[in-house]
Amino acid sequence: MAERIDVAALLANARTGARDSHFAHMNPAFAKLVELIGFDRTYVRGEGQYLWDAQGRRVLDCLAGYGALALGRAHPVVTDALVQCLTLAPPAWVRWELNPLAAEAARRLTLQCGGVADRVFFTNSGTEAIEAAMKFARQHTGRPGLLAWSDSFHGLTYGALSINGNEDLRRGFGPLLPGAAIVEFGDLAALERALSGRDVAALVVEPVQGKTLRTLAPGVLQEVHALCKRYGTLVIADEIQTGCGRTGAFLAVHHDGVEPDMVVLAKALSGGFVPVGAVLVRSDIWDSTYSSMDRSVVHSSTFHEGPLAMVALLATLEVMEQDHLAARAADLGESLIRQLRAECADIACVREIRGKGFMVGVDLDTSRIPSFAKIPMLGRITEPMIGQAGIMQLLDGHSILAQTTGARRPLLKFVPPLIVNEGDVQAIVTATAASCRALASGRFYGAMGAVASNMLRTGLGLSRV
Repeated sequence: MAERIDVAALLANARTGARDSHFAHMNPAFAKLVELIGFDRTYVRGEGQYLWDAQGRRVLDCLAGYGALALGRAHPVVTDALVQCLTLAPPAWVRWELNPLAAEAARRLTLQCGGVADRVFFTNSGTEAIEAAMKFARQHTGRPGLLAWSDSFHGLTYGALSINGNEDLRRGFGPLLPGAAIVEFGDLAALERALSGRDVAALVVEPVQGKTLRTLAPGVLQEVHALCKRYGTLVIADEIQTGCGRTGAFLAVHHDGVEPDMVVLAKALSGGFVPVGAVLVRSDIWDSTYSSMDRSVVHSSTFHEGPLAMVALLATLEVMEQDHLAARAADLGESLIRQLRAECADIACVREIRGKGFMVGVDLDTSRIPSFAKIPMLGRITEPMIGQAGIMQLLDGHSILAQTTGARRPLLKFVPPLIVNEGDVQAIVTATAASCRALASGRFYGAMGAVASNMLRTGLGLSRV
């Protein structure tokens, strides 16, 4: 009989050989990038909104697993619920039963979201949920067309990639899904032209774009919804990153008073503990796909509705409601944006501070940042590194982990756990202003020096200290 596995020992051994295993068996290009930018730290502990590395340095995590860790790490309520679930061991994936945990999760989720989308299909990820929504839309309308905005991000599987508004991510994977097209963000005239042929099944929209942090002007989403309704096109709200309270409401579309035909959720839906996604679907759309008993499993998945995922989802909804995390994101997020605007007002390279709730972006004007961007042959590779230089400064100089997005121009992006406090907000403001001032005064060259040093260090096989 197999012996008990010592997970602590397993983890310790895995950390020792992680670099070699990544290069040999995973993604060497990503491993090289992590080393070059100096992010090859070993994190040994995570609790709440903080990480600790092997040297004992505490880092404020404003990346939060790309927004999935809305409750931070190791939240006691969700952890306890999962331990109980493992101990009780309810039978998983029986399939030919009426799954009680999934039924309760669907009931609670529809109550939380409100609106007309009252049926739920659970998935294992956000991109899977987008794929399901696209199928539901095509089946209901009988149309092939699918639209999304430029710079949008809806996932990287084939259907989701086909409506991904980032050309760099689509390049080399064509031909993509026939009937999928991209419309310039917010261009209502172009949208109406695309809809006028009455062959578009659905428009997929992010209420706040994950890559650019842009939102439509007040009232425009309502106009978009009205246009789609006029031409018989469904509206799918991609709330994978914006949903579950991040923007200050459980669904970001509710800021605009819009009720979409379908809503897609994932990331924070389980607090980041267990992969889970969901598509909330209007009942008549649902019935077009699941139209009879012999088609009752026409769209399904082996691992959806697992007990750990459903318990994590239910526990996360409970925490969000009891701790008023959406209201917290609204109040502290507004404070973060207001303070960033004030502190960065005199920094020439800061073009704009934008976002909603705890989904905040600092748009950089690279023409105001000393760099190699104007040197022939170096400009194209320099542009994305400018934003990365700011992110390196935030981590190395201020112990804040964030990200830079790659859509058209650099943007420093912050999506911290919803549990951050006023002190954390102040730390983000102070560090961001200091990092942007450093960029404006030539810090980019220092960052490139650090990259060169990291190239030498990793080339010699030296460990990071």
